[in-house]
Amino acid sequence: MERIKQFIYGLFFALALGCTFSAHAGDPGPFRLVFLDISEEPYQDGQKLLVDLRKMESLPDGKREYCFLCKDSSGSGSVDMLYLYSVPVGLSVEELRKAVKGDDTAKRKMQSVLSKFADQDGYGVDGLLIYDHQEGKVTIYTMDKKVGSKLETESKEVKSKLLYSSLDKLLEDAAAKLDRPV
Repeated sequence: MERIKQFIYGLFFALALGCTFSAHAGDPGPFRLVFLDISEEPYQDGQKLLVDLRKMESLPDGKREYCFLCKDSSGSGSVDMLYLYSVPVGLSVEELRKAVKGDDTAKRKMQSVLSKFADQDGYGVDGLLIYDHQEGKVTIYTMDKKVGSKLETESKEVKSKLLYSSLDKLLEDAAAKLDRPV
């Protein structure tokens, strides 16, 4: 009877260990993202909201337990690198505005910039999150670095500005649409 218990415990342990490793197998790791606010005045609040969110260890409003863009206490998180102030040379707010309005040439030009970008350590990015706040609505456009891929969108109705939790959820959903190699 003791041998059966040992066998069952051993089997349970092996299954649990296998599930732990398989959950991370093929995981591309933390995101490397570029963020740009293409909103017109007076709605250019995306960069400030994102900077504030990035400094937090958790969301202040308690509407979500998990924070996609926050840094946890160890200094890591779901987003490894966020290019917010120093974006890849060649990305243009005007060209991105054209791209989100359907200009395929502008979109391909911006995707080409993303696909060629590498930072000083040789790392590229997974894609670009484009923030567009217009009266009553915030839209996040997801731009892959794969030239020719279509733009994806996530939107949320707003009265004046997004709560941090709503912005974090929008950005997480938008980033999940990026085509990332495993």
